[in-house]
Amino acid sequence: MIRRRDLLGAGAFAGLAGAASAGAIGFRRAQRTVPPGGDGVLTQLPPRVGAWQLQPSSADMVDPIEIDVAFAAALDMYDRVVERDYVAPALPRIMLNIVYKRELRQEDRFHWPEFCYATQGFKVRRLAPLALANGPIVTRFIGDRAGRNELVGYFMRIGDALPAGSLAVRAALFRQSLALRLPDGVMVRASFLTDELDSDDPAAADKLLAAFFRALLAGAGRPLWEMLVGGALHQSATGFQR
Repeated sequence: MIRRRDLLGAGAFAGLAGAASAGAIGFRRAQRTVPPGGDGVLTQLPPRVGAWQLQPSSADMVDPIEIDVAFAAALDMYDRVVERDYVAPALPRIMLNIVYKRELRQEDRFHWPEFCYATQGFKVRRLAPLALANGPIVTRFIGDRAGRNELVGYFMRIGDALPAGSLAVRAALFRQSLALRLPDGVMVRASFLTDELDSDDPAAADKLLAAFFRALLAGAGRPLWEMLVGGALHQSATGFQR
């Protein structure tokens, strides 16, 4: 059964897998090509992320909505779609969604999460970057629909780059095309309902979202780390380093 967050996560990354241009005939895979089945590491997410514990769930946190045909078709464009729910005492449930594509070509259009939420009836507010200390830049926003507020954050990896924003993504793909490389890519998205927070302070919500992303990366084994952030960051005992 296709669920709403499958569609939003997959649709958000759909534009990165557009049809190949005439110049794509000479493309070769990037040097960090993932071997067939190598993306299976995405199914081995840690059972504990910081204060949160993995909790398998078949229920969606957000009310079901009408399935958009374009979003449903986008699911077929990915080599893997992974979703997990993480829970913790006195903290909001975190919905984690990861989409992976083995080969990313020059895009013909982009479907960003904030646009996907807007087309599904959400009012998008507080769209801004959320920097993780020595880590990737997370794009975050509030999706508001019928009084339910969902704080959403995501980051992308394209090859060994961690671009933030549409211009940076286009630049990353352009550099790959100039080098005649066909990179893989991943989008990591996490969200929670702000109604489940004890505080109405937006800064507290941002801090919690950042804490989850940091804990996810800090607890990742080497293969998972390389799948999520590639060679753009290096693991260390004290945190992340560029």
